[in-house]
Amino acid sequence: MRKLTRKGLEKKLDTIVKEIVFKRDGDCVTCPFWKEVRPDFVGSVVMQPGHFITRGAHSVKWDLRNVYQQCKTCNFLHEHHPEVLANYVLSVLGEMGFEKLVFDGNKFKKYLMPELEELYEDLKTKP
Repeated sequence: MRKLTRKGLEKKLDTIVKEIVFKRDGDCVTCPFWKEVRPDFVGSVVMQPGHFITRGAHSVKWDLRNVYQQCKTCNFLHEHHPEVLANYVLSVLGEMGFEKLVFDGNKFKKYLMPELEELYEDLKTKP
């Protein structure tokens, strides 16, 4: 059996996190907020895993507290209006959970291959 490269394992992590989040959320979590303020708002049918804290923050890149299902439009709007997803994340995690996520997101983390493998195995057990 061929051993996975770091890039290959990170791609598998991206895929499994996307599957878990889509199953958990079921639809774009931020479209309802946009429709409240703009009844004419139409989101995209293309769904994406939207990261509250940037994917570049490896400490929370595959953390399920940080990733939510968003349509392509809402995920793009998050770049300019992060408060919409922030309000949703706050409502889901509560104030302490939100603050912990932000704190964790500010940590520098460079995963070693065994840690990535362990993270993947752990995510495979999630419903």
